[in-house]
This record gives sequence, C-alpha cells and structure tokens, in this order.
Amino acid sequence: MAGKKRCFATVTALRKLDPVVLCEVLGRFPEYLKHKGLALPKEPDTKNLDYDKIRTACMDGDIVAELDDVLFFATILGNKDGWEKILNEADFRKVNFPFSPANLTYADMAMKAWLHDWPTNIDLLEQSYARVKIHNRSSYVYYPPLRDLRGKYKKPGKTMASTLTKTLSEHFIKQRLGKGTNVVMYDYEKEIWFLIRYPGQMERHPAIDDDGNATSQKFKPESYDAVVYHKEFSDLRLNTNRIKEHKVYRIAFGHTLLNSENAFDPATKVVTLEPLKGECLDIFNCKDIDGLSEIAPVEVNFCCSKAPGREIRWRSERDCSLLDYHTQKKHLLPEDTHTVADAKFRYRLKNRASYETVTVHTGRRLNYERDGDSVVIEQWLRKRKFIKDTLGLFKHG
Repeated sequence: MAGKKRCFATVTALRKLDPVVLCEVLGRFPEYLKHKGLALPKEPDTKNLDYDKIRTACMDGDIVAELDDVLFFATILGNKDGWEKILNEADFRKVNFPFSPANLTYADMAMKAWLHDWPTNIDLLEQSYARVKIHNRSSYVYYPPLRDLRGKYKKPGKTMASTLTKTLSEHFIKQRLGKGTNVVMYDYEKEIWFLIRYPGQMERHPAIDDDGNATSQKFKPESYDAVVYHKEFSDLRLNTNRIKEHKVYRIAFGHTLLNSENAFDPATKVVTLEPLKGECLDIFNCKDIDGLSEIAPVEVNFCCSKAPGREIRWRSERDCSLLDYHTQKKHLLPEDTHTVADAKFRYRLKNRASYETVTVHTGRRLNYERDGDSVVIEQWLRKRKFIKDTLGLFKHG
C-alpha cells in the first residue's frame, strides 16, 4: 500500500514506539523476519532491539503486503482523531479493547487494536481508515430512483459483496489502473455506505537511492470513491474522483442492492434551493432535527427581476449569518427573486463546539466540508425540501 511510513522511516521514530507492541506486530510474520535475518528478543526493550534491521525490514520494497498495511494504518491513524475513528469502528463492531492506553503512543494503540483477537479483526484498521476518508471534505452527486424498488432491497452478504468487488475490480483493470480494488461497507439504520479503494493513475516522484544517486519512484497511489444508498428515499449519491465511474456505480449498486441495473435516474435534478424563496426564515429552526444545534445561511447566489441578467451574491461577515440582517422580515431574499443557484449554510452539531459548512447547488450536487456530518445535515435538507423526495415519505419495508 502506497504511503509514507513515518512511524517506521527512521530509527529515531522507531524508538518512540513501545518495543513490546512493535515486536508483537513483527512477530506475526516469522517467514518475512527470517528472510530479512531479523531475530526478535524474548523480552524486547529499547536496548536489545536491532533498530537498523527493523527499519530496513519495514521500508524494503519486498515487505509482506499485510505487514505493509498495518504499518501504514498505524502511521495514518496514529493521532487523536485516528484513535477516535478506531474506537468508533470498534463500537460499531461491539469490540472492547482489554488494554490500557497508559504509556502508549497513538501508533502503539493502533497496533494493539490490530493485534486484538488476531486475526479476527485484522481489517479493523482498514475500516477505521475508511472512516477517516468518509469524514473528509467531499462533494456528492445525487441520483434519484426511477421507480420504487425498496421492497427488493437486500443488505449485501459476503457472496454479494465479493461479486460487487470483483465487478468493480474488473472495471478498473479494464481502465488500465490495475488490481487492488476493495470495497468497505457500513450499514446504518437509514443508509448503507460503501468506500471503494482502487489504484490511481501512475505517478513518478524524484528520489535519492541508498548510494546517493538521483532516481525516480514510480507507483500508483490509492484512490477512494464513496457511494451511499438511502434506504428510505431509495436514492444513490456518489462522491468520485472521476465522472466516468458514475454509470458503472449506478448499474453495479443497483444490481447488488435492488436486483436491477436500471434503478437510478441519470438525468433528473433533485437538489433545489426553492425553499429559500418567499417567507422562509422558519426553516432555520432545527429543534426537530436530531443532533443539530443550529444552522444558518452565510452565502447565497441568486437572480431577481429588478436586476435582469445579473447574478447577485450575498455573503455574511465573519462570525455572522445572513439571518442577522433580516431580523424584522420573513424573507431571506428579495421578494422578486426567481432563481437561486447556490447557497452555503454554516451549522453546528450538538456534540461539537466548532462550526462546519455545507454548500448546496441547484441541480444534483452538495459539498460537505465534513462528510461525516451528512447523516445529520441530510435530515434537515430533506425535511426542508432542499432534496426532493421522488417516491413520497414512507418507511422502507
């Protein structure tokens, strides 16, 4: 797996890790250690470990893929936010870690999580990393259902998930991106999320080899796409690096989830800003939205009859919202507004002190500054009719 192995790139970094935890991880790969001529002491400490050989084993190009993965994940998740994602994944799986975090670095704790009940939970770090990717800034394109197929919905089992992974892998191989596709699934009450990992385009980077000679490193960085199916509204939303994958995902996930390759509409626009026209200030009351403390518009781009042919963009001053300028009115925008192109909303969740933003574009697209909040924000967007419900509101059967 491509990535900077910062925790293992130098002897200095290796010495910061708990020697017992480090040796427990390395000890899972005895054949590789034998191949590298690396013998681990029975009672490891910072004085009796051969850190130079360990560094070489961790950084060599022929490293075992599974060991490469755990070192990569321990680096990426070796911080406070990463550990929170690991705990979230463990809670999702109903896994309790028996160890104490005392005297351990975050990288140590990530490796301990990987070691727990090994090898049952060896994919726990990858799933936790998927949570990190899901919580990144993102942009989603929505595809509504063509007809009501909710009665055919089935959560993918191992066989179906394996078939889906194979189908997507074959697609990326045909795209000349190569092998290595993997699909990680999260099943929630109202939504089912998929994170798709696949090889990116080949990259070359200048480097210096061990003899001090200028050279170049050629590799394919990992790429990630996200696909979310809403069980109640039966729409699909996609966050992808390339638009060419949209048709493939619509067909593949329609077949996997609803047993239909023609389940999602590629043309109808379901994202609208019509709710901002007319008397609309009441929609920013969010007491009926679980987890949402407050939400308000901070930027809006619109057209009105008094200025034909012109786009007008309003932005609030820092730490203010557009509501602060309309305390005596029921309208947010001029009464003759006929088109709203996009709007940015600032919000705060009840479990967080910081503010984030979501940008809504008329048509098909939403931009989340923090994608992990979308489950909460979508409640507000759907209830306030910013996302059209093409099937009607009734519970998925």
